[in-house]
Amino acid sequence: MADVVWPYSPSFVLAVLAAVLYGIVFIGIFYLTVIKYRAWFFTCVVVGAAIEVVGYAMRCFSIKKPTEVGPFASTLSLVVLAPVLVAAGNYLLIGRLIQAVLDPVRTGHRVFGVHGRLITRVFVICDVISFLVQCSGSGVGSSANWAGKTADIGVKILIGGLALQALAFGFFICIFSRFHYLAKRGMTTDDAPAGWERIVAAVYTSSILIMIRCIYRVVEFSEGIDGYAFRHEWMFWIFEAAPMLIAVGVFCVFHPSACLGRDGGKARIRSKEADSEAASELQTR
Repeated sequence: MADVVWPYSPSFVLAVLAAVLYGIVFIGIFYLTVIKYRAWFFTCVVVGAAIEVVGYAMRCFSIKKPTEVGPFASTLSLVVLAPVLVAAGNYLLIGRLIQAVLDPVRTGHRVFGVHGRLITRVFVICDVISFLVQCSGSGVGSSANWAGKTADIGVKILIGGLALQALAFGFFICIFSRFHYLAKRGMTTDDAPAGWERIVAAVYTSSILIMIRCIYRVVEFSEGIDGYAFRHEWMFWIFEAAPMLIAVGVFCVFHPSACLGRDGGKARIRSKEADSEAASELQTR
């Protein structure tokens, strides 16, 4: 009889429940993003939610086929990679919030001296690099069915990608907190979109939960297959499944387009920048 690939006895009931809950969240975020608001800038979160659903569906299948490595490797890879796309959604929002909420005269749309547009670009680039590194690590590890020396190399690459993601999120939360501090100090523009505080709360919630999840994954893969985190299922549900479900679900409650519009506030931002440039030209004449 072939060896069972799972390091513990996984719960099929919890796997089905997770697949159903993630399915509900996916339907919600898909409807709001694609159908109601047509907010194409936020589709990365929709794709991330879809990958989560497939990952947990594959977990259900793998539990019923405990000796087959393919489904196990697939569920592991999909659930590890999906949060990178959800993180991208948070990165895309910070620049838009800075430019839509902060007063351009008093802040220059800058946080720590860096313009909101550049902040978004830097973090998105970090996210892309993290995604590619994690994809590479997952590909190397799964090519060897997560066993042997090749798997060890894949795990080390994966840890590097996860560590980069956690580090980037740490800086992101610091910069986002500074933006929120400036906004609370009254440095907001007179026509700041109504409800921006709810979007800030959603980004805080999502970001902190993704950060917790990243730290958990770094610890888990660093300990290895014989570590406590890898061999105890409760840690997976508490530090992976639950945080990411809420990290996506919070945007079903506070969708950014309800505040910023279908384009994430880009048209509004361009209009404000044009008015600011026109005012500057009049002052120089």
